[in-house]
Amino acid sequence: MQYKDILLYIDDGNSNAARMKSGFALAKNQGATITGVTLAVMKPARTRATDADELKRICDQAAQERLDDFMSAAKKAGVPARTHIIYGNRSASAKKMAKYARNFDLVMLRQANHDVENASLVEEVAESVILLSGRPVFFMPYIGAHRIPCKKAAIAWDGTPAASRSLHDALPLLVGMDEVMILIIEGKTKTAKGELLADELSRHLKSHGVNAVVNRQTAGSVDVPTIILNEIADNDIDILIMGGYGTPSLKQKIFGGVTRTLLNSMIVPVMMSH
Repeated sequence: MQYKDILLYIDDGNSNAARMKSGFALAKNQGATITGVTLAVMKPARTRATDADELKRICDQAAQERLDDFMSAAKKAGVPARTHIIYGNRSASAKKMAKYARNFDLVMLRQANHDVENASLVEEVAESVILLSGRPVFFMPYIGAHRIPCKKAAIAWDGTPAASRSLHDALPLLVGMDEVMILIIEGKTKTAKGELLADELSRHLKSHGVNAVVNRQTAGSVDVPTIILNEIADNDIDILIMGGYGTPSLKQKIFGGVTRTLLNSMIVPVMMSH
């Protein structure tokens, strides 16, 4: 199995170029078509228009220009591409984005940069897509990725359904990798050690042609995100695969605890499913 239909989020941030480059490289590796999607609700930074109709015209034009740039870059990269603009206010746009994402194999989003104005919108879109699309999400750091296609992966494994879903959604990436590490942090997980079944997971991955090694770490007084980030750095990992958590019916935020810390501090792409 490969990803044949990839959705790439485009906005007005400086990370667009790096994200497009990574998206094109992944699409080439998977033999996929890539669709650039953007939100018309984003107001250009230097716009001073106050008239509603004029502001809408400016925003629509800016959205189209972003996608024109995307198509131009895709043509140079030799990747089949298409585009889509999502219209509506902020809340409606985030939900429409999640609905639109349901018809793709993989969604590539960006890490929110809290030093810029649109960070909260980026997080709102990401939260909606994770919770409501049912599709795996490939989060790109705004600093870019150092190696695409990825060659070394870490799986943050706690035995939960969300972790299992993410792992299986990531199989098209894992197959053919040089190294895959099943990272288990003992002492912090809510899952009993006997239920983690790490050896069974390793066997299962091998049936798909993925040779994975189990790396057990003891949490002690060190928090889980720090251990994960240290293991990523120490093992030259290209991508982290982990479960995405949250309950939309309870308005529970997905970006809490370990997940929020990792997405705020990410040094490599993070792939997760809900």
